[in-house]
Amino acid sequence: MPKTFSRLASLALLLASALGSHQAIAQDLPEWDKVPLAKGHEKPDLVLTGTVDRSDYQRNVPVSFDVPGGVTRIGVAYEYTRPDGKTVINLGLFDGKTFRGWSGSNKHTVVIDENNATPSFIAGPVGGRRWSLDLGVSYIGEGVTSRYTARIWFWRPGEVPAVSTFSPEPLEVADKWYRGDFHLHTGHSDGFCTSRRGRSVPCPLYRTVDAALAAHLDFAAITDHNNVALYGSMRELQPFYDDILLIPGREMTTEQGHANVFGTTEYIDHRLGEKSMPDMATMIERAHAAGGLFSINHPGSPTDFRCRGCGWSAPEATYAATDAMEVMNSGNLWKQLGGGDAGGDVAIWEKQLAQGRRITAIGGSDNHDVDLGRLGVGFPTTLVRAPELSERAILDAVKAGHVMIDMTGKPGLGFDLSARCGARAGTVGDAFALPAGQTLELALTITGAKGRKLVGLVDGQPAAELSAESLTEARQALPLKWTSDGQRHWIRFELRDGAQRLFMTNPVYVNY
Repeated sequence: MPKTFSRLASLALLLASALGSHQAIAQDLPEWDKVPLAKGHEKPDLVLTGTVDRSDYQRNVPVSFDVPGGVTRIGVAYEYTRPDGKTVINLGLFDGKTFRGWSGSNKHTVVIDENNATPSFIAGPVGGRRWSLDLGVSYIGEGVTSRYTARIWFWRPGEVPAVSTFSPEPLEVADKWYRGDFHLHTGHSDGFCTSRRGRSVPCPLYRTVDAALAAHLDFAAITDHNNVALYGSMRELQPFYDDILLIPGREMTTEQGHANVFGTTEYIDHRLGEKSMPDMATMIERAHAAGGLFSINHPGSPTDFRCRGCGWSAPEATYAATDAMEVMNSGNLWKQLGGGDAGGDVAIWEKQLAQGRRITAIGGSDNHDVDLGRLGVGFPTTLVRAPELSERAILDAVKAGHVMIDMTGKPGLGFDLSARCGARAGTVGDAFALPAGQTLELALTITGAKGRKLVGLVDGQPAAELSAESLTEARQALPLKWTSDGQRHWIRFELRDGAQRLFMTNPVYVNY
């Protein structure tokens, strides 16, 4: 006779000892088969335990649990004992209304979000339902009892990943400059590429990831227009592409300007002027409330029938709330290749710096065609100094301003900067309080730029004491000094080849 539900499973809030148990499980599983957790939310919200035995052989055993309203994502980590080494229990999920997926016995974790899910499972509504695990007892021997444990986490709006959305652990642990592209489009919006039969078709997301790897990138932010459908593809691809970090983004495309939101998969309405999204200030607030980083795209681009709202025309006050600004994309660089000035968006950014706003400058290719090769994905490349290759570390470093931009779109140029005043040390993006007469020491190490010009800029103006007309070594160390007048200033550097910009840093801030 079937066992009763009470005999099959007990449902309890997590006790303190359960976290240690979870860690032991995690150590036995490959990295891809763990639940990516929310920051500060390492302990599961529920633990389901129970047993099955030979009387359950070839049966499906339901184990119910309630998901509170307001929950937007669940993570399930599942294990069972195999006393004889032969027991096999398959895992499925129902949400009380419909089937939500089945993965057999080859996966031990499941993530289901409102707009993305672990492969084998179906994205959709999560909170306010009675869910059930569907334990398919495929095999269990005579006299064998198997104990199962399912740990379940509830994600709510505004929670951010402790590590990454699609990866539970960093892809690399090293404090260094990571190379990436913050603006990429795929077939989930208007990214196209050539099909196997030579036709122009909406481009599958994996082609963009392949192009990013070909460009020697460490991370790629996929930013399709106003879209959350891409996150399912990203969750599927990340375990396979374990040598490049995939960062969830989207380009909020409005008539007042375009902006990327990074680090959240929550839906944010792009329809300015609607009751649900009255203005740009509200959009920025919603992005931050969702745990996202807000970055203005190509602010100086013209707005016409070819690109609706491409230039930033939102109220001036919105600059104060933004985290970053795309000051260099492929459009700027294509203009430079044609003999024009790539610095139009840089000038807009510098105007904000002059008003005391510490907005991080980033680059993004804005690629819509992966077949462009070296002048496509990674053109330009953004370098981020972070302690590890994870979504949280990269985005935190962007917010801190630890960013430089390589406009060449290929490896070869290297630039490192350390700043020091007394006991205080830092790098680009960091701020120093310097009374009048105090000296800021800047140590630059530049590789691959022999014969190029180093331009040091103070408040946007070239400073001879921080510049070099022509670098003389393939690897050159430059100890520089700058004396404060006690006022507010920002100091940054560029590498140039004649009038062409090759590389730029974010500022070191003084008295900000």
